[in-house]
Amino acid sequence: MSHELQHDPPCLEYQEVCKTWIRILKTLREDNASLINRLAAALKETARRSFVEEAEEFQLAMLAREESMVLLRHEIGEQLAWLEKQPANVAAPHSFSVLKNDVQGMMQEHEKVKVAFLIFIAAEKV
Repeated sequence: MSHELQHDPPCLEYQEVCKTWIRILKTLREDNASLINRLAAALKETARRSFVEEAEEFQLAMLAREESMVLLRHEIGEQLAWLEKQPANVAAPHSFSVLKNDVQGMMQEHEKVKVAFLIFIAAEKV
């Protein structure tokens, strides 16, 4: 499948967009790691089975999101490398619109899980 820049931003602008996406993912990964550490600390303070079971669900979601963020960062890195070289007769590895939607979706999903997690943690401390 060919992904050309026909409806994409100009090359230099697209490179900056990719670099921004990589920074966003770095921030999300750091925040995700902080949430995982907070979850581990909360688990040390309780032995309530229902809390532990729900905490496990959050942990699995956070770990899956971490894996997805790493994969998305790799895809953006591939796109950035292609943009920097622009090899003749070699199509872009990924579609701009797909990457853009993936980054936006990752940000939305992160916020959704983060808010649910913070509510969960706050309820345990009450």
